[in-house]
Amino acid sequence: MKETKRENWSSFILRVFAYALIFGGGLALSVYLGLIFFQYYLTSGTISLPDFRNQSLVEAINQISQLGLQAEIKRIENNPEFPSSWVIQQDPPPGVEVKKNHRVKLVINGGDIIAEGGSVATGGSSSPSTSTSVSASGSVSVPDVRQMGLEEAQSLIESSGLKLERVAEITHDSIPAGYVVSQNPPPESEVAKGSAVSLLVSKGKGEAEEFNLVVVPDLVGLRLEEAKRLLAQSNLTVGNVEEIAVKGKDDGVVMRQSPAPGEEVEPGEKIHLQVTKAEEEEAGLKELSLRFVLPSSRSPIKVEVVVTDELGERVVYEREHQGEEMVELTTTTKGEGKVVIYLNGYYYWDKTL
Repeated sequence: MKETKRENWSSFILRVFAYALIFGGGLALSVYLGLIFFQYYLTSGTISLPDFRNQSLVEAINQISQLGLQAEIKRIENNPEFPSSWVIQQDPPPGVEVKKNHRVKLVINGGDIIAEGGSVATGGSSSPSTSTSVSASGSVSVPDVRQMGLEEAQSLIESSGLKLERVAEITHDSIPAGYVVSQNPPPESEVAKGSAVSLLVSKGKGEAEEFNLVVVPDLVGLRLEEAKRLLAQSNLTVGNVEEIAVKGKDDGVVMRQSPAPGEEVEPGEKIHLQVTKAEEEEAGLKELSLRFVLPSSRSPIKVEVVVTDELGERVVYEREHQGEEMVELTTTTKGEGKVVIYLNGYYYWDKTL
């Protein structure tokens, strides 16, 4: 009888132990799956921003639209180093993770773009010239359809022996919805008859309400800690902080900021700062400024600048860039020596100091 009770007790203990293992395994599996789904929730729907710079505005807008994002002209600059209607800056920068429908702000080089605040034709006698010409060789001069309504522009394009291919929309503060902001090919270009023309059309002002935007405060002249505190009070964040050596200046004073003071940005926007770094006076020091454009490359290029002089051998610049970017840097040297530039670890250029 005692042996029977002992066997029953042992069997009971084994069953309890088995149930505990099953319950514990199920709980661990549930936690693991929960973590996976939570991580998927955090990362789903995000896009790593491509580099829209160094391409035409129409191409950039088409790419932005295909990614499910919105585009906005942040400002227009006149830079002779870039072609007209060319994207020269973007915000957020390439590689930043954003959600679907996020607004990408573009800085455009002037030329074929209508300047901010410019007048917009409404038809009749105020419309641009609609004359077109066909050369003896069969090529067609692309008509200027900027400042026209979309229907009028399409009619003129088709009557010129061309066809309308793509129409992309972009928010614009000064051009009414439905009017052409830019075109590709540009006006008066000679193209084959039947060629396609792409248009960038305004959809009016951005949909974001003014009370949701934040005015960037003026941080120039403030100490870094004061600037950080003011940004936090304005619901903005600190981006990259670059130290610039300046003789006769105290450490940590804001010299420049981007975006500029007075611009309206979304809450939480990163404000990039340049601050002073005190430089000790030393006899024989010289300032060396370098400025060069990187070769084309589909993958990032690691730029390394090495200086060898009386102060010894040292790396004065080390950063990754995209192909065709402009690299600018300033450093100090002493006495005779040499500066060498390496791209991805390979020799690229040198200069005797």
